[in-house]
Formats: sequence, C-alpha cells, structure tokens
Amino acid sequence: MKKLFLFLSLIVLFGACRTAKVGKTNPDEVAVTFLHLNDVYEISPLDNGKVGGMARVATVRQELLKENPNTITVLSGDFLSPSVTGTLRYEGKGIKGRQMVDAMNAAGVDWVCFGNHEFDLDEKDLQERINESKFNWLNTNALEKINGKLEPFGKVVNGTKVPFPKTQIFTFKNAKGQDVKMGMFGVVLPSNPKDYVWYDDFFESAKKAYNELKPQCDFVVALTHLNKVDDMTLASMLPEVKLIMGGHDHEHMIEKIGNVTTAKADANAKTAYVHRIVYNKAKHQATVKSELQKIDDTIVDNAEAAVVVKKWEDIADASFKAIGIDKNEVITDLKEPLDGHESTVRNQQCAMGNMIAKAMTTATPDAIDCAFFNGGSIRIDDVVAGKLTQLDVLRILPFGGKVIEVKMRGRLLERILQTGMQNKGSGGYLQWDKISYDETKKEWKINGKLLDVNQEYKVVTSDFLLTGKERNLDFFVKTNPDIISVNDSFSDGDVRNDIRKTVIAYLKKN
Repeated sequence: MKKLFLFLSLIVLFGACRTAKVGKTNPDEVAVTFLHLNDVYEISPLDNGKVGGMARVATVRQELLKENPNTITVLSGDFLSPSVTGTLRYEGKGIKGRQMVDAMNAAGVDWVCFGNHEFDLDEKDLQERINESKFNWLNTNALEKINGKLEPFGKVVNGTKVPFPKTQIFTFKNAKGQDVKMGMFGVVLPSNPKDYVWYDDFFESAKKAYNELKPQCDFVVALTHLNKVDDMTLASMLPEVKLIMGGHDHEHMIEKIGNVTTAKADANAKTAYVHRIVYNKAKHQATVKSELQKIDDTIVDNAEAAVVVKKWEDIADASFKAIGIDKNEVITDLKEPLDGHESTVRNQQCAMGNMIAKAMTTATPDAIDCAFFNGGSIRIDDVVAGKLTQLDVLRILPFGGKVIEVKMRGRLLERILQTGMQNKGSGGYLQWDKISYDETKKEWKINGKLLDVNQEYKVVTSDFLLTGKERNLDFFVKTNPDIISVNDSFSDGDVRNDIRKTVIAYLKKN
C-alpha cells in the first residue's frame, strides 16, 4: 500500500513539476498552484462575450486541479459590490452581491480576503452574503464593531458565528510523506470607512501575522487588497514572503521585489494569474513561477457554473425590462475610449464625467447655467471603447437616481465647487459641465463668466447629492437657506427620472 501511495504521489508531483518546468521529479518537492483573481464584479463575459466570465474561470480551475490536486483558487477582494445586477431586486429585496456569491460558489473559489467594496453593503446584507458563501474568508486586519466592542467578522454556521481566521496554515505532503506547511494572511486597505468596521494598520497586521506564521511554516504567501505602492512596501518589509496575490488595482501587473513576487490580474476576470510554487523540503527553498492566463472565448464554460450564471442573467433581464432597459441595444460607437477608472473620475475632469454632466444639461429643457455630480457615482472602474450598449451605461452608473434642477445663490454654488475640489481622491470629487477653474487665479467660471456669489444660478445635479450624504457636502440639502427652489418631479416618460436613461438618450443623439 505504501508503494502504491508513493507511486501515485510521484505521478501527481511529476505532472505539477513538469508544468512548472522545474526539471525531473524530486521526492523532496511539493507543488502548490494558485488560481488568483481580484476585483470581479461581473459573473458574465464582457465585451460582447469575448472576455471574462465565472463559468470560464471554473473551467480553468478544473484543468488546474487535474494538473495538480494542490490547487487553491483565491479572490483578493472586491466582489460583492459594485455591479449592475447587485442594484436590482429579486424575491422582494435587493440582490446586493448575492449573484456573485452564488457564481463564486459554483466556480469553486476556495479563499477570499475583504476588499474595500465589500463594505459598500450594510452590516446585515454583508452578513447574509458571508453566510451564503461556501468559500473561506481570510481577514487579518479588519474587525466588526458590535455593541461598542471589536470582534472578528465571521460566518454563521448552524446558528453559531465562526470567526474568520487572521492566518491560515495549509499542510501538504511530499513523496517522502514529509509535511510541508504553507502559511497565508490577508489584509485590506481602510479606504471605505463604515460605522460597523474598524481597520487595524495593515502593515503592522501583516508583519505580526508573518511573525506568527514564520516559525510554524516552511513558507508564507499573502492575499492583499492594497494599492500597488503599498504592496511594494509590504514586499520590502517582509522579504521572505514568497508571493503577494493582490487586488484593488484593475490592470494586470507583476513585480519582483527582492525574492518576493507581487501580482494582480485584470478586473472582472478578464485575466487570472496562475502561480505555481514548488517547495523543496531538503533545501528549504521555494520557487515561484507566475503565468497570466487570459479568460476569453477560447475557454468553454463549465456546465454547472454556467447554469448559475444563466439563472442570474435571466433575473437581471427581467428587472431591466421592468424598468424599460434593453441591455443589448447598441446606442453609440465611441470615437474615443472613455476612462472610468476610480483613479481618474475621483481626481480630475475626464471625458466620461464631462459626457455624463453634458447629458444632464442636454436633458433639461430650461436654460441651465451648469451641471455637476459626484465622480464616485461612476462605478465601472474600467475603460469603455467601441460599441456602447445600454448595459455598459448601467455598468457605468449602476445606482441610477434622478437628474434634478436646483436654483441656488452663487455663494452656495462656490462652496459646493470648492468642497468638490477638496474631495479630490474620493467619491465626492465633482465632475461637471459649463464650469471651469483657474488654479492660478483661484477663480471659478460658470458658463464662461466669473462666478458671482450674489447671483442666482440654475444648476442640474443628482438627487443623491442633494441629500447631503456625500463626503463633506452635508450642507447641500433642500433646507439650506441659499437654495431657492428644487424641481425633482417629472412625468413618467421623462429621462430625468433616471440618470442612466438621460445618458442613453444623449448618446443616441450625439
């Protein structure tokens, strides 16, 4: 029996090592494979079916498992939000990431860490998604605030809340039967402050986790949802970590900092990284070989996962039809790409933001002095190019909302615009139309003329902004004494009832 086990182990190890190109079979070695995704908001393929799709990811996973049973599929944060489907309703309540958990369960995701967008959900909805998940959550630096106390996030199993581990140790065996232990931790950046979340310093948390794992493990890897520069810093801080599988940035990248490999795939499963680690127990050495895997239409769908994806596509289609959206209709062929990355729309005036603001002014029959809205309402975090469909517009502006007219005094308009500039880097940064700012002179111009604090202006904005809930704009509410009038009631067929229909109508004409 021992000989049979040894023979089978050598076969498995040979297949894994052969793919990793590490030479002939070595009984001291263990091969571990990671299928690494990050920032996935869409379960269906994008770009007219050419790229992405969780059913294709499931196929890649199955092939990797055939190659090496020691295959672990991970998603390094950002999957519950934002998405168009997540904003729709099903069975009497908001979907809010339910479709993603369902698809990830079907695809066979093994481990995730939090991303900042998981905390877009309120505490109750997040807990429901966690409870629905079949995959494991690794969480090293975020804690839940419950009744004034800090407690670990966790999954409720049979009525009992099981805390997420801060670290995890995996045990594999080489052909000699020796244990090879791999440690893993997972950290998230604190860019989404919520009342129910407390973030510990991710650098210190990672360092502490590594120091705890190091004496217990042969090697350590990490899941992170951090900015690229922070991943680089972490790699420098912890030079013996073998692999950092990152998220948050949406374009694929790979860097080697000393002996640490840091990598991120493209968002929405356009690509995934396949990391093959071979650990030699005798030499105490780990080698990492990473390959960027395109997820495209050359990969067939996994049948089980495809059923789940189709189910949610049908649910979404029914919801779209109910609100008068034909998701597949091509509304324009863009002459120039539109950059909707968070790093763009939250930091500078851009073509996508200006187009949306212009659509708002165009939809308003009365003479309008200017338009503005919060850049954070653009959630696609991607570049759109070529043929643009109604679904693309929904992906750009998943939350919808009304386009409203507000007559206000110039001093309030100036304060709003100044605050928008101060909000640079956050969702409260404003995109606009018929507005310009001279940085040298510190002067605002409205429709080509200097802003007069004593003049009355008729502006177009989003109904969300007038709630005062945007960053530092709590003063922008209907009761502000510098607001003269608000027009937010329109007939049923008016495109201003939904900013997405406003944009669709504008693009059809331009």
